[in-house]
Amino acid sequence: MVQFHHIPLYRTLTFKVSISLILFFILNGVLLVLWNQADILAEMEIEIQTTYRHTAMEISEELQQKKTDTDVSVFFDSISAFYPGMELFLVAIDGEIKEHGSYVPSSLIQTHVPINVLDSFIRADTADYPIEISIPTATDLDFVFSAAAVGPPENPDAYILVTMVEGGADIIVTWWEEYGPLLSRTILFSLVIAGLAGALFWYFLTRRIDRVAHAVEHYRAGDSRFVLNDQGSDEIGHVAMHVGDMMDRIDTMFEELGRKEKMRTELLASVSHELQTPLTVMQGNIETLVEHREKMSEMELSHKLGAVYKQVRHMSALIDDMFDVAVLETGQMKINAEPFPMVELIEDVLQSYALLIEQSDLSIERNFADTIQTVNADPLRLRQVIRNLLSNAIKFSSPGGRIKISTEVNANEMLTFRIEDTGVGIPEEDIDRIFESFYRSKQTVKNTVKGTGLGLHICQHILKLHESNLEVKSRLDVGSSFSFDLELYKEVVTL
Repeated sequence: MVQFHHIPLYRTLTFKVSISLILFFILNGVLLVLWNQADILAEMEIEIQTTYRHTAMEISEELQQKKTDTDVSVFFDSISAFYPGMELFLVAIDGEIKEHGSYVPSSLIQTHVPINVLDSFIRADTADYPIEISIPTATDLDFVFSAAAVGPPENPDAYILVTMVEGGADIIVTWWEEYGPLLSRTILFSLVIAGLAGALFWYFLTRRIDRVAHAVEHYRAGDSRFVLNDQGSDEIGHVAMHVGDMMDRIDTMFEELGRKEKMRTELLASVSHELQTPLTVMQGNIETLVEHREKMSEMELSHKLGAVYKQVRHMSALIDDMFDVAVLETGQMKINAEPFPMVELIEDVLQSYALLIEQSDLSIERNFADTIQTVNADPLRLRQVIRNLLSNAIKFSSPGGRIKISTEVNANEMLTFRIEDTGVGIPEEDIDRIFESFYRSKQTVKNTVKGTGLGLHICQHILKLHESNLEVKSRLDVGSSFSFDLELYKEVVTL
């Protein structure tokens, strides 16, 4: 029975996304409000400083007509009475406050103000606003102001400082009193939005991911009846589709592995039989040589040794095929390409099979170009391919048959090698499988032709290493044609 492992809620994606959304909305809400408050305050400060820009200058002009400090004090009080939110300060050129007036009684907390700030305001343009100063009658309170020189601007006798915020003790407001209501509304809003988002996230994402996980657990437990069916066109739908394809491919691979294992078992039996036959022949001939050598003539001795040599070559070919397949399947076979004449290699292979061709009562038809056709390939591996193709053509052709070998340069400047026979042919249903390892055509078995089913498999892999492909055309009881292309060698001329 399949045991499903349920993930705790706090570890699920839905929970993590919901918490992330809550934190995001809270932080986003607070930052937006504070940002907006900061923008509103800055705009208000600029507007106040621009509006009262000329106020200090007008006050300065009227102040120059006053003769005594008493006149200045009375003048300040009269102006403050009309503008309750305004405070006036008479500042000496060293920054000391000489007089101040306000509607609400207040006392000086600071006796000096920075003259450089006043000068910077007088010389500044409105584009430089807001400019702030520390209010002399308040603790830790900076705000915008207006200022003007008393007397000539180049060499003033004093300064007028006008602030639009009354001084006094700072109002102490707790953090929660200032931001609590805003934070409470933000948290409530975030919980609602995150809850809705979490529900949608679970329905469209987590639920479907769980379905994929359950399918994988069923499959891991060996239950392939659980069908993964997700019709979504989004990323999860693609993941589900690829997981389903992966399961199908794994099933196919296991089926192929089982089929190949069966073929390997059959091959082992076939190879064991084929090795047993030459071993038996060799054992009988060697025993005869050992026990009756003195009684044998030179001709009989040569015949026995020839039979042993023939069986040794047969066993060697079987072992070479097995070794080549092992090297190919591990990807260790390397190609050592070099330029060489293709026709010379073909003729050399034909010469090595001349006796067998004659014994099989077959005729060879050559169709080679007169020009030298040089290719860039591995001559040792290419010889192996041609020998295998020629050997097959001989084995599957009846006495009196014909084998045609040709080379030609096609339109793509590639050399095409082709070998055609008039043999038994290959059934149509077997053509797509003859290049598989250990596969033997039913026609081969029917005609009791010996072989391991490795030759064409090896040939195809060698040609693929040459970036080529072995093509086949065949008709049953008519013959077969095998061909492949190789790149012509082009000598580089250096000037």
